[in-house]
Amino acid sequence: MSTDFFEKKYKKENVYIATAREKDKLIGQAVYIRKKYEDVGTMTWIMQLVVDKDYREHGIGSTLLRSIWGFSNDFAWGLATANPCTVKALESATFRKCSPSVISSNLKYIKRLSDEISFVKDDGFCVNDNHSIANTNFFIDNSEFIEAKKEMSNWQLGELKPGYEWLAFTFKSQEIDHEKYVKHFENMLEFSEIKLQEAYSRMQMSRHSWTKGTENEINTILSKLPQKEIHKVLDLGCGVGRHSIELAKKGFEVVGVDYSRKHTATARKSSQNLNVQFRTCDIRKYRDDQDYDLVLCLFDVVGSYPDDKNNLKILETVSQKLRKDGYCAISVMNMELTNHIVPDTQKGDVLENPELLYRLHPSNIMQQTGNIFDPQYIVIDQKESLVYRKEQFMEDEELPAEYVIRDKRYYRDEIVHHLENMGLKVLEASYVQAGKFDVSLESIDSKAKEILIIAQKK
Repeated sequence: MSTDFFEKKYKKENVYIATAREKDKLIGQAVYIRKKYEDVGTMTWIMQLVVDKDYREHGIGSTLLRSIWGFSNDFAWGLATANPCTVKALESATFRKCSPSVISSNLKYIKRLSDEISFVKDDGFCVNDNHSIANTNFFIDNSEFIEAKKEMSNWQLGELKPGYEWLAFTFKSQEIDHEKYVKHFENMLEFSEIKLQEAYSRMQMSRHSWTKGTENEINTILSKLPQKEIHKVLDLGCGVGRHSIELAKKGFEVVGVDYSRKHTATARKSSQNLNVQFRTCDIRKYRDDQDYDLVLCLFDVVGSYPDDKNNLKILETVSQKLRKDGYCAISVMNMELTNHIVPDTQKGDVLENPELLYRLHPSNIMQQTGNIFDPQYIVIDQKESLVYRKEQFMEDEELPAEYVIRDKRYYRDEIVHHLENMGLKVLEASYVQAGKFDVSLESIDSKAKEILIIAQKK
């Protein structure tokens, strides 16, 4: 399809293109319309789903679809296709079956969305309890697809007529297919972990009130240390560089490291004429030829991964970059407070009970406020001791998106144990509030969202 075709047909409001790439090679794309209606909510129609023939049967189609709606609370998701494998990709991505009777009962809503799509008309639908097809004037040799359908059990959408495609939709109101959910759960969450960096980069930290207490945080940390022994500082997970810049202003030689190019670019612009460098790197792998007197790792850098293996790699970097007798200051999110404020109805085994995630309300907290302790937007997986949230990003220049975010929060004894195993002697571990590190709080105080640890390498 030509550039002119795409511009004529798809360059309009509410239409987007999601792409899958391997390095610089385009290996798949999905063109879709996503529109919100006041009475029912958001509906999504995939107008084109294409995967390079050399990359089929690798879950590319399902991953593209999942990238569009994730665990969203959309009212309906659907497409028209002559390829039964595309129908299966839709079912895999939504954990629901395409049922002709359910599609038929919701056809009036589908027709409303089809008004936005040039290749389907109101009178082109043929849907009842036994089949679901739409007249799209799409005349192709679909013998290959017919053979593929024969291999699929429990096919429900009926047979195709010439010029027709299957009309495949699933709906929020349908029960989740638990077998499909379990089968694809880890792949789905792995995709969300890949998108975590993008979600983090899209945080508009300048808006967040919790970022306003930088001077107090640095002054409190320095007050607990022999400042005459500190010259070189490493700030791991530095974000937009607020702690690094504050330290540089005080005369320290500082290196800030973060994996978001967007944030390190912002930090460089804010730190001209100061003795500070900013480097873009995954801090789990960061190494240089320097030893540092002080290493910072503040505000939930440790805990940003759901598994101990990756979080411990961050702590390994902290220990490895400290000189002998050097100091570190680390803060992690307080699991004691989180467990205290989240109701029991939002706790359980997420794998065994998918409704925990599907009932969870999405929010735009990461984008707007950064207050990720609002209990109405949290689910705790008690089996894995993880916190789940749904984060939406809808108001910046990038593609609207919703991500499932998992993070690891810590009990004080737990994080102290990890540090001691890294050869770090914990000097102090206190419950604190962002911007007020000088005030020690009780573990379940509503303001005690962070645990601040000061430790020394021995």
